Amino acid sequence: MPYQEYETEISREHLNAIFSQMQEPVCLLGGWAVYITVNTEFSNRNGRNYLGSKDIDLGFHIDPKWSLEELKNSALAQSVKILDDRKFIGIGSRFVKNYDIVTREEITEEESKKRNMYDMFQLFVDPMADNQHAETQKIVGFALLDEPLLSRVFVDGNYTILTEFGGKFKLPMPETLISTKLKSVPIRTQDDKRIKDISDIYALLWYSGVDFHE
Repeated sequence: MPYQEYETEISREHLNAIFSQMQEPVCLLGGWAVYITVNTEFSNRNGRNYLGSKDIDLGFHIDPKWSLEELKNSALAQSVKILDDRKFIGIGSRFVKNYDIVTREEITEEESKKRNMYDMFQLFVDPMADNQHAETQKIVGFALLDEPLLSRVFVDGNYTILTEFGGKFKLPMPETLISTKLKSVPIRTQDDKRIKDISDIYALLWYSGVDFHE
């Protein structure tokens, strides 16, 4: 199993906090979206749950024509505030929170600088949007990743609304999830991440309820 059970449980707690406070549903991507999609069928066939996830991938709609004020009132800005309130730190193009690998307690940014990486585990939140906007860095604090495949969700309406993790969210169709995984596999730099992506693709092909042979 790529992740320890306590890592996925801590990740789930943060998902609950984010979704329960959002005023409008955001899009859940990545490993957690795959888990929700395949777990019922997977557990029925195998007698155990599918692999949970650690990192959290969230997708947002952004209109490039929005004013700065509209951007400040968007779901993206709201989620950034929630993450800030929960003491996530912006690094590169993602948010991170550090934990002691033994006590599983949160570690402050200052304390994390004094620790060796093998003494910690990191929980990342990766926000991404369907479009770029010139002012997003003022909201997020870093350059936001763009994921054009999110247009299938926000423009084409290819999603379902689910109530889980304490609130509502948009779950992309399995076809979109597979597309995102196929896109990420070749550029993965960590073997465990690549293996997890390949496992997710296999799970979606066999347990999502969609016949991909058609």
